[in-house]
Amino acid sequence: MRMMSKQSNSMVYHRPECRYARKIYKRNRMQLPWQDAEWKGYRPCKCCNTMNFVYQLEQDEAEKFCRAHHNMDVDLVGNMVYVRTDVGCWKIHYKTHEQKFILFHRNYVKGHIPLSDVEKVPYHRQKDMYEAGSILKLLRYIQSHDEFRQFGPTDYRQMPQRTRQQRYYYHAAKRRQEKRTARRVDYLFRLIEQKEGIKQLSVC
Repeated sequence: MRMMSKQSNSMVYHRPECRYARKIYKRNRMQLPWQDAEWKGYRPCKCCNTMNFVYQLEQDEAEKFCRAHHNMDVDLVGNMVYVRTDVGCWKIHYKTHEQKFILFHRNYVKGHIPLSDVEKVPYHRQKDMYEAGSILKLLRYIQSHDEFRQFGPTDYRQMPQRTRQQRYYYHAAKRRQEKRTARRVDYLFRLIEQKEGIKQLSVC
């Protein structure tokens, strides 16, 4: 819910925790979902509709969750939240117009990286995780994703397919295996074309 003043000329709505919301006289206060507030012509507050503000609201819960999972660190840098685990690095972006969080996964992560290196490699959108209304929801997804990646079966054919997320992981692992197989076959054919001999083929 968002809070606004019935007598406001600026037509701005606020989160209840915003310092400007507390300045609204009780007799003028009105609460609505933010979508309804915008339909009535109100616009979001530039103070409380930011990553910094929202992260402060969830910071205690986020840090408590990370302490319970010792391999996870969460940090606010600028207007981004970065999450680092033993097998992955993630970036959480806040979409101010939709007031939702979206998740990005960093490519080519090997081990727990330092915070100073989080932006040295590109990220891609994590397509199986839709926009979320809270940072904590994304942290739960990250913990589940990276735990499965770290301790899950090495053969994709042993992976469960009961839920939509499990089926997504199964097909993603299958595609990775097919690409590795195709690269191996291409390499073998290149060796044959180069007439490198049976000895090198046996090493592969």
